[in-house]
Amino acid sequence: MEIDYIEDFFEVVKAKSYNKAAIRRNISTPGIKKRITQIEDYFGYTIFLATHQGVTLTDDGQQLYKSLQAIKQQIDELKHTETSILKIGIISNFPLDKLSEMNKQHERLRLFPANSTATLITQLRQGELDLVIGEQVELQAGICFEYWFDEPFELVFSKNHPLNHSENIDKHTLNQQHFYLLAPPGDTFDFKKHHIDPEHMDLSYVKDRESIMNFIATSDSVAICPQSYIEKVNSKMYTHVALPNASRTIGIYANNQTYIDNFFDIINNGQTHAY
Repeated sequence: MEIDYIEDFFEVVKAKSYNKAAIRRNISTPGIKKRITQIEDYFGYTIFLATHQGVTLTDDGQQLYKSLQAIKQQIDELKHTETSILKIGIISNFPLDKLSEMNKQHERLRLFPANSTATLITQLRQGELDLVIGEQVELQAGICFEYWFDEPFELVFSKNHPLNHSENIDKHTLNQQHFYLLAPPGDTFDFKKHHIDPEHMDLSYVKDRESIMNFIATSDSVAICPQSYIEKVNSKMYTHVALPNASRTIGIYANNQTYIDNFFDIINNGQTHAY
């Protein structure tokens, strides 16, 4: 029995469908069914039953699944040794200085950017990624998370905005502004965490940050952006000021803590990482 067949077996269990498992494993449905049949022939019993609700494990299949879990974990760990490549989903507005450092590890890290942490975590759960680097969100069952760093938020507006003449931008001033923010589930400002009540704010949601910057460049509206994103925009067009006590937490997500440990070993050149 080939090692790949164990991967096929676990994918069918997770997908509860030969068709979905075949797509995720990039083989044909008859091909994955044939592999499952070979597993059944090898062990001498039926491991799956096909019903209208999908594919389910038999009692023997349940026992085999439990027995192979340790083997599957060992295979996953072996696939992530020092010579392996980690597939990392990363939010597109990640700090440029840290991104530059990670790009120096290009032989070990392969980066896949997206606008939303939630989208990346979905890909992680589906096995398309080894790690996700994103904002701290509500933790899902079976997902490991480790804190990395905090990044400040800044208020951004055009050079022609009346706020350029304000000596102090307080909560009352903020409540009088019209805001453009990234539409959910994008990584936007956490109002409740930072004691700003969205019910008293004039808000509009936009699908991407580039559009937000275009809108505020030609209006009296403002935006709230991570500090790292401001580094990407034309400073001659915008004013940006720090928001007191406003920051986002960036962390690492994985299905297995081993992947997180491997990531920090890579970027720290084998040094023990700090929590």
